[in-house]
Amino acid sequence: MPRTPENFVRARREAWSRLHELVDRSQNARLAALSDEELHEMGTLYRRASADLARAQTRYNSTFAGQELVRSLNALVLRAHAQIYSAPPASPSRGLFFFLFGFPAAFRRHWRPILLAAVLMFGSALCAYVSVWTNEENIQLFITDPDMRREAVNAVKTRAQNKQITGWGANTAYEGTLASPEVSSRIMTNNIRVTIMAVALGVTAGLGTALVLMANGLMIGGLAGAATNANVDYLFWSVILPHGVLELTAICIAGGAGLLLARAIYAPGDLPRRDALRLAGGEAVQLLAGVAMMLILAGLIEGFITPTTLPPGFKLGFAALTGVLMVAYLCVRPKHRAA
Repeated sequence: MPRTPENFVRARREAWSRLHELVDRSQNARLAALSDEELHEMGTLYRRASADLARAQTRYNSTFAGQELVRSLNALVLRAHAQIYSAPPASPSRGLFFFLFGFPAAFRRHWRPILLAAVLMFGSALCAYVSVWTNEENIQLFITDPDMRREAVNAVKTRAQNKQITGWGANTAYEGTLASPEVSSRIMTNNIRVTIMAVALGVTAGLGTALVLMANGLMIGGLAGAATNANVDYLFWSVILPHGVLELTAICIAGGAGLLLARAIYAPGDLPRRDALRLAGGEAVQLLAGVAMMLILAGLIEGFITPTTLPPGFKLGFAALTGVLMVAYLCVRPKHRAA
């Protein structure tokens, strides 16, 4: 740590000037004027400037030069805080702008915890699928809902009567109970509950979030394994994936938000843990707003596409198209944002 305010300023001036520049740009044209990298950079510089302010108040506030430094740095930190945490007046145009650009940008900023959440859930699903596929009795281990467990067991027992239906134009007769819209609806209800819990349990330093994601993955994988054993896996995926593409992605994003809160607890960096949690909470709220939109869209699909008698191949094609559009929406950065 530099011993004088002058040396401290020389050591940190470049970072403060950069933060000042980013704050000015965001005030003149809103945060939309910044690229994803610049938004992340502004958050990092804000945290460091907050830590610098705390050091300056502790070490240099006894001299005139130190007091001037504290006043100047405090003004910069307050301006940056206002830009990062301020809630702009609600309006349809702002809401539309957020869903078109803000939410995808938040997804790209925090893709690492979201990817970790996806690995936890889908990795568990794969393990459960293989376990049930190779040993039918293991279905009891992974499905806690008694109704779904009973239907899974019955479907496997009656597989000789279940005609595997494949092909784009096949008739959608739900010959196995695991491939019914009712099961799909119960899975969706469960997934909404998991989404809420995945975020809320982030305050357990991520342990609860990880357990919820893994438990959900085990259930889905167990059902998929039972559907394969019952010869209704094609129909099963045709009623799960049309809305499940959005739904399962929403769970992963919510899990990422929970892990983001967890990281603020066990690795707050230069900030006090309370400030780190507040910053992570603001980011988590942005992710959750997008998750809510995705769940609404998934609900509409579940209500109007899943229970219809459209061919299974059509439904799987619809799911594939939904996936492509979702990836483009979340991962492709608009050109004007990179300017």
